[in-house]
Amino acid sequence: MVIGSVIWLAACATPVAEAPTVEEPTMSAVDALVRTSLDLRGVRPSLDEIAAVEADPTLGEGGALAGLVDTFLEDPRYEGRVRDLWAEIYLTRAPSIYVNAATFGLGDEPGFEVSTGEEVLAILGHVAAADLPWTDIVTADWTMADEITASIWPIDRPVGEGWQVSHYTDGRPAAGVLATNSLWWRYGSTDSNANRKRANTASRVLLCNDYLVRPLEFDRNINLLDEEAVADAINNDPSCTNCHNSLDPLASYFFGFWWYDPSNSLEIVKYFPERESRWALYTQKAPSYYGEPGYNLHDLGQQIAGDHRFPTCAVEQAWELLLRREVSAADTGALVTHRDAFINGGLTMKALMRSMVMDPRYRAGATDTEGFVPLKMITPDLLATSVEGLTGYTWTYGGYDLLRTDNVGYRTLAGGADGYAVTATSTSPNATLVVVQQRLAEAAAWYVVENEPARLFTVDFTETPETDRAAMVTQLQGLHKAVFGRTVAADGGEVEAGLALWADLYAVERDTRDAWAGVLSILLRDPDFLYY
Repeated sequence: MVIGSVIWLAACATPVAEAPTVEEPTMSAVDALVRTSLDLRGVRPSLDEIAAVEADPTLGEGGALAGLVDTFLEDPRYEGRVRDLWAEIYLTRAPSIYVNAATFGLGDEPGFEVSTGEEVLAILGHVAAADLPWTDIVTADWTMADEITASIWPIDRPVGEGWQVSHYTDGRPAAGVLATNSLWWRYGSTDSNANRKRANTASRVLLCNDYLVRPLEFDRNINLLDEEAVADAINNDPSCTNCHNSLDPLASYFFGFWWYDPSNSLEIVKYFPERESRWALYTQKAPSYYGEPGYNLHDLGQQIAGDHRFPTCAVEQAWELLLRREVSAADTGALVTHRDAFINGGLTMKALMRSMVMDPRYRAGATDTEGFVPLKMITPDLLATSVEGLTGYTWTYGGYDLLRTDNVGYRTLAGGADGYAVTATSTSPNATLVVVQQRLAEAAAWYVVENEPARLFTVDFTETPETDRAAMVTQLQGLHKAVFGRTVAADGGEVEAGLALWADLYAVERDTRDAWAGVLSILLRDPDFLYY
């Protein structure tokens, strides 16, 4: 996002010319509906929603799609989509580097991993779904907790199942995600690092300013094993001070999370206000935010919330996550428009998301010119929720969600990021993804036929091409509409191929349900199901 940051600085300094008229998108109204539904709810649109857009294919304001966008943003699944999208930014869905469930005497390893990595994302999801200003993610005096985190962390949580708005009880400052165990269990610090990793993490995820991507040149003769020589370079070498003059004072805010024994479960669950001044022993630079002095994380959260780079970064992140590509200079006009919508909408994520999904660039098709987004490949979490939405099937084993974990599951094999070895989601398929898709398709197709056929099937599984060809044709048309959002002709090639496949499968076992499960699994394995 370095390019984007430069663009924004220029935009803030000079008036931005009116964005040129965007060409009409090649994506159809129904394809735009499918894309929007997947991005905002994680599921494909219903047949009724498709019918509404087919009846009114207007893509702009006042059309059926615009009305459905408002509905999608109020859907309970929208909160989960925000979590899944920003999980690619925060990368907290990974096993803690410090402890495991056994450290706390827990045997539910899957639940422990999910809960301790989800706190930050749950905050983002709640702020987005409740239509709170995005600044709350760095200023809130509350956190989100479920049964597991409330049982191991000093948290006051109301009665109820799942994630609830809760409060830490150990005196930590009100600073939203900056004051969470989840974030700093994921991003720890050694003595020599002195919270600089944490400072850069905060800068990267909240300001889109990653110190690690800056070009660096330093004296190769410095002995990096000599602590005194390194400390001298940090304070005096211009190539080092260029970063450290702002990074080190930022790192000094995080010493309340300074744990002397990371293996001690009694220590790493707490924030220590009395340790906030330990910066004097480590960075030796008082806390400050780009020259503005502060004291603790509450001050830092307020400073970040007031920085013009904070909303700018949120806009860049949302644009890249929705378009699945990096920000470029060609996006300047669009980003300024969406930033205005974000600010005018009270810095709510719903206002920003609505502005973006109504942008012609968002719903442009694969044949458009440079600067437009091509079809996007589905991510592992989106593959999971879209299949579940169609079939009701969730792919789990021993409590693990197999598309959201790697110790037991297949997240990275399906193109996802684990936060450690793989830090970016894949944008193109590979052999392992195809295998994962195949196994998921087979299991989901069998499940829905055996357990919840009314989700997708109108036949009663007694029909054959000889006894009721019309019902089977109608069923194949319905499957194509549900799975792809596509209308196929009764005498079209898709239907003929489906009937032929059904007949071949039926000839093997003489079981109509097995044959329909095979047909559906092939549709779920289609490359068109991977791209939207």
